[in-house]
Amino acid sequence: MRTPGRVVIFTLLVLALAAGALLVAPGPRAASEPSASEARSAAVEAAHRAHLPATRGSHLYQYEHPGRRRFEPAKVYDPTPPPPGRAPDGVREYTLVIEENVPHEVAPGVTVPAWTFNGTVPGPVLRATEGEVLRVNLVNHGTVPHTIHFHGIHPASMDGVFELVPPGGSAIYEFVAQPYGIMPYHCHSMPTSQHIHNGLYGMVIIDPKQGRPPMRELAMVMSAFDLDRDGEADFYAWNGRAFQYADHPIELDRGEPVRMYVMNIFEEAMVPHMHGTLYHLYPSGTSLRPSEYTDVKTLSIAERAILEFRYDFPGTYMFQCHVTEHMEQGLMGWFRVVNGPAQAKAHTGH
Repeated sequence: MRTPGRVVIFTLLVLALAAGALLVAPGPRAASEPSASEARSAAVEAAHRAHLPATRGSHLYQYEHPGRRRFEPAKVYDPTPPPPGRAPDGVREYTLVIEENVPHEVAPGVTVPAWTFNGTVPGPVLRATEGEVLRVNLVNHGTVPHTIHFHGIHPASMDGVFELVPPGGSAIYEFVAQPYGIMPYHCHSMPTSQHIHNGLYGMVIIDPKQGRPPMRELAMVMSAFDLDRDGEADFYAWNGRAFQYADHPIELDRGEPVRMYVMNIFEEAMVPHMHGTLYHLYPSGTSLRPSEYTDVKTLSIAERAILEFRYDFPGTYMFQCHVTEHMEQGLMGWFRVVNGPAQAKAHTGH
């Protein structure tokens, strides 16, 4: 039988425990108060905000599998270079016209006022055979002096540094095409960074006298565009337009040998990489023997190379710059590898 004293003590103990529970129990969370996990997520985002990808590139224009086109076909830069061969009279002649503030859609829906050779960025691919006379007529339709500087071997008077061509003027560059390989050309007027970054650059292919084995050929210039001139590129591109070969994949036949002339004209290292195959590498194109069999190679500013490859399996394969920021901001595309007529015939048994 319980005594009154024990009942009182038990009651007081129960009340004390209940009061303690009320003190430690969490109250209702205000609607505007973040949870612990939300607070942690916000802190992580704030700490790494400076490292998030550039909105213009990765978030708005992330690459997609082929199927949704965003560039009009007429705006896609044809990657096919002029065919090899000898000039009948030994003279290879071109005319390059410089115009300023030409509307250039550098990414889908983003247009910049570019400076162009013959209306395109990059300028047209020039091609000659070693030993031919290369004659280039420059016509300046711009508002400031311009030049053309050709990499390679030529007289000082043809170097395009001191010989400024005034607005409305013209000049002829003439020299023997040598050595064989890939040579950049670009404006060298001061400030040279302005003239190159605005789009005044292109590729020269000089073929060896004995030629190279016949292959499907592509000419691909790697570049970038700093729209607000803050020192950070906003878009990177194959042949002057970010994502154009993602919108319009380049079709190849299975087993088809391909020769790709690649040049980096921007002042950051570019790293051409192919998925699903490897390529024979000819640095600068100045040798007939490959130096390496690989799928990735770093090219610094003005470096170039020939990549020879083929695909053994049909399907869709990315080709890209392996610097991920460059890829995500436009320097990527797709090869669509299909069974050509020979493979289709073999497959059907006819």
